[in-house]
Amino acid sequence: MKKTTWIGLILLLFVAVCRMFTPVAEFYAEYCYPVISVCLSWPTSILPFSLEEITVLVFVFLFIGIIIVSVKRRLGFVNWLKRTARLIMWLVAWFYMGWGNNYFREPLYERAGVERHPFEKDEFNRFLSSYTAELNRTAGAVVNIEKAELEKDINEFYCHQPAELGYTRLHRWQRTKRPLLNWLYSSVSVLGYMGPFFCESQLNLDLLETEYVSTLAHEKAHLAGVTSEAEANYWSYVYCRQSSDDGVRYSGYLHLLPYVMINARALYSEDEYKEWLGQVNQVAIDDFRKSREYWQQKRVKILDDIQLWMMDSYLKSNNVSEGADDYIGVVGMVITMDSRLDK
Repeated sequence: MKKTTWIGLILLLFVAVCRMFTPVAEFYAEYCYPVISVCLSWPTSILPFSLEEITVLVFVFLFIGIIIVSVKRRLGFVNWLKRTARLIMWLVAWFYMGWGNNYFREPLYERAGVERHPFEKDEFNRFLSSYTAELNRTAGAVVNIEKAELEKDINEFYCHQPAELGYTRLHRWQRTKRPLLNWLYSSVSVLGYMGPFFCESQLNLDLLETEYVSTLAHEKAHLAGVTSEAEANYWSYVYCRQSSDDGVRYSGYLHLLPYVMINARALYSEDEYKEWLGQVNQVAIDDFRKSREYWQQKRVKILDDIQLWMMDSYLKSNNVSEGADDYIGVVGMVITMDSRLDK
């Protein structure tokens, strides 16, 4: 076997150990990932576009190339299988060593030393009262901070409280990139994504103004090592609500609105739900509907269905038992983590 194959197998063994033993995954997250993310993202920071899609396309072409070469040279099935397995080995090793091992660390509650609050109506009522008041107060506000300054401020945010809970500190040169296949992400309503191969954050170029800040803070959370979608939503919300700019705060409250609606529907009767919804500022309701209709127009149903299935399967295979529904858990996380701050 080639030396490079042995190296790949050793990396895969480390990935397997991270998956099986949480302390090893914690070691990776706190000591390995900070160094790896810098080594991967710093050299590519001079490029305005993402290398993540290029990397995936290169692997796809290599897969096709292996098939063509195997057929032309009549290398046989076993030879093709060896070459393909080696390529898959490096794809998986790069993904998990670059970022994916963060999936196997302890959940946020354990790291924060808090007990998860039972999701009860009284607790939700207290949260909903303050949330609705702030949503109504900031409804319609616009962001008065330039994008470059905003990104710098978000990076600095992830160097303080989130870092105390074992996340990676972000650097000023870790700027978001523009996707090369933006139309594809719009067709499946993906507002942004974290690239594991070069630790790059990508934002959809079609984002509405009200979505920009909360999405940027969400993707930066992933760059800091957050893997749970609910957790990334939580830190996005925390960043937005602590801002002195009402436009930034409104982006965070509006981003949380669909998840609040889902939880309210589950806990309240139809009359109670309608009564609460009637108290929400109409501007916020209109912005929420505008966003939903905007992305619905860009959606390609078959691609969206495939993407949702792939996302659900991908998350469940990486210790996120809720799969694509993980996003919804953000409200319970806000209630639990806020109780920690109140102590």
